[in-house]
Amino acid sequence: MIKRVYPLILAVVLAGCADPEAARRLEADTEAVKARISQARDERKVYGKGSVAHDLISLRIAIHEQTLAMLEQRRLAGKWRTALSYSVDGKSWAPPGDAAKRLAALEARLKNTREGRESDLQLLKGSADSIRPLYVMSVATKTILISQLEYQQAATAHGFPPYYVPFSPAVRGTTPPQMIEVPAGKTAVVH
Repeated sequence: MIKRVYPLILAVVLAGCADPEAARRLEADTEAVKARISQARDERKVYGKGSVAHDLISLRIAIHEQTLAMLEQRRLAGKWRTALSYSVDGKSWAPPGDAAKRLAALEARLKNTREGRESDLQLLKGSADSIRPLYVMSVATKTILISQLEYQQAATAHGFPPYYVPFSPAVRGTTPPQMIEVPAGKTAVVH
């Protein structure tokens, strides 16, 4: 009888150790991202598949889905009391010590980008048909930047890597991609 009660007591004690405020913030952030995904999917329906606007909105949805996946991972780790560690390019990654400062900077960048998008939305409403597509692209591009900043904000707040671009090492015998700098006023030609 005692053997059956011990795991139950241990589970109750561990469940009481969780930070309820952190769990609430994580849950709120998760729900907000789910709402953004739903809104973006509805917005994308207006544009034809293969159009630039459709593709830009799809990119935004992919960013939100990545954010959601990372938040869900953190939520489940907290629920099951599992410690997570991350490595980036084979090196151990740890959250920065100045997270509060970074969050403040991200919030300022988000505010400025949102204001720029709102300005473009106002210009879009009053624009002539001939230039309307330019404002649609500007709004879509700024909205992608907002999604990226929101991802970085969630990463900083919840302790996962803020971004990661997979890099595949070059195949033996091939030349890896090179960064080139093109002088102002010139164009680069790739053969």
